[in-house]
Amino acid sequence: MEKLTRAGIAGLELTREEVIDLYASVDALARKAQCREVNGDILDALEKISNDLKILDDNISELLNDFYGD
Repeated sequence: MEKLTRAGIAGLELTREEVIDLYASVDALARKAQCREVNGDILDALEKISNDLKILDDNISELLNDFYGD
């Protein structure tokens, strides 16, 4: 793995915050879509996006934990 610089770590921290915001927005959109009885394929796609964002958050968290030695 490439050694992360302070700037890289700051970038990861900011990116993680944005990923969390996106995750919350996609989750809210999926709940709204369910109330609107949107097609199941669309709901499945939103769930996949939500899951992918969660995985991305986990990956970023792991990198940050490795850097900070937790």
